[in-house]
Amino acid sequence: MSEKIRKKLSNVLKEWGLGEAEAEIFATLATSGGLTAKEISDELGYAYSTTINCLNNLRRMGYVERSKEKRKFIYFANTDFAGLVEREIKKMTSSLKEIVREIHKLEDRYRNKLKELAVRIEKAIKYIEGKGLPEGLK
Repeated sequence: MSEKIRKKLSNVLKEWGLGEAEAEIFATLATSGGLTAKEISDELGYAYSTTINCLNNLRRMGYVERSKEKRKFIYFANTDFAGLVEREIKKMTSSLKEIVREIHKLEDRYRNKLKELAVRIEKAIKYIEGKGLPEGLK
């Protein structure tokens, strides 16, 4: 049963943009509690170096935390999914706003070519920020 949940969680994370190894490592931690890098490596069949690199990437993104217990690092999944999603939404919104700012800085002839893109991005930002949702869905 836990294997089925792990696979589904891994698939969700891959759809969100994580690589296969990162998604599988996160899903393994989320369904099994704290593990060492060696335990993760052994369970999933990844090289230890691959496992460590993935864990470091996941830590930088905020998906994984670690603590030291008896001279070993134990890794844990950050299962605050609402917080993770909120952070990703803020990053996406910020990136989209930066694109719109860059479009507005362009000379007229270039800006006119990208006008429709800017309008669509601004609509997406309003939607993400909840300003464009239908009244019953806010």
